[in-house]
Amino acid sequence: MQILITGAAGYIGAPTTARLIAAGHTVRALDTLRFGGAALLGAYPTGQFELLRGDIRDADTVGQALDGVDAVVHLAAIVGDPACAAEPDLARQVNLEATVALHAAARRAGVGRFIFASTCSVYGHGDSLLDESSPLVPLSLYAQTKAEAETRILTPGGEMATTALRFATLYGLAPRMRFDLVVNLWVRQALTRGVLALHAPQAWRPLIHVSDIAAAVTAVLDAPTERVTGQVFNVASARDNHQLSAVAAMVAEVCGDVRINVAPLAGDARNYRVSAAKLTAATGWTPARTLRQGIAEMAGALSAGVIEVEGMRRAA
Repeated sequence: MQILITGAAGYIGAPTTARLIAAGHTVRALDTLRFGGAALLGAYPTGQFELLRGDIRDADTVGQALDGVDAVVHLAAIVGDPACAAEPDLARQVNLEATVALHAAARRAGVGRFIFASTCSVYGHGDSLLDESSPLVPLSLYAQTKAEAETRILTPGGEMATTALRFATLYGLAPRMRFDLVVNLWVRQALTRGVLALHAPQAWRPLIHVSDIAAAVTAVLDAPTERVTGQVFNVASARDNHQLSAVAAMVAEVCGDVRINVAPLAGDARNYRVSAAKLTAATGWTPARTLRQGIAEMAGALSAGVIEVEGMRRAA
């Protein structure tokens, strides 16, 4: 299968690219390389990869990228609440308007499948275990753009099988690391400062390793079309719905000799835990990594100097 991955050089994009190539697919990447492209270097020697550097907001670039494509994995976005708040106009253009335009262009081009990367942040808050039928309460611009994009591209009609994947809060090692994600940030803080800054300790978050996201995307692409078309799926781990206080304690335990500082955080009322049973039933996908494993892997890589960060203070 010839697959277009937008945002292929990103935190999710690079491991997804590697996973799909390993599964025998050919990948075309569309990325502005806003944060560099080194994460994709390993894809070149496979002979199953090409990069088109460009912006998904440009119709001509999108048309070129879609030529001969069987499926689209749309990951490109302005990701996270702070990034969207800092550039709200860009967030709406990329996360919503360009997504809708890309979806329409892919349908016109005869693409067979379209996977859209959404987020569990669309749930906002809830007291029970949430599934795909639960009400959406998007509390940030990021979540709002993703929720609206879901609604607009999942409208029935046409031959293209469209699937929205709501990703849980990510963590873990990847070729293009992000340290703005809570688990990754805390591991770095633990190993550089010996102190974690914990806000909203009682709030729940669903957590998922970035490698398991790549596996979920692959599973959806491989699933029979009738099982995934027009569907929304949570991508999360049942065993890794945790309160943030428990996550911080796990990081401290794995990294050792770490103090946890609890302080209030204004403006973030998110509190949710989710089920991914629907995705497992449709595709057979189950997460392979646990949170504790992911923390230990990251601590080991940081301590060994595989990933250079300032202020490393001890071996894990």
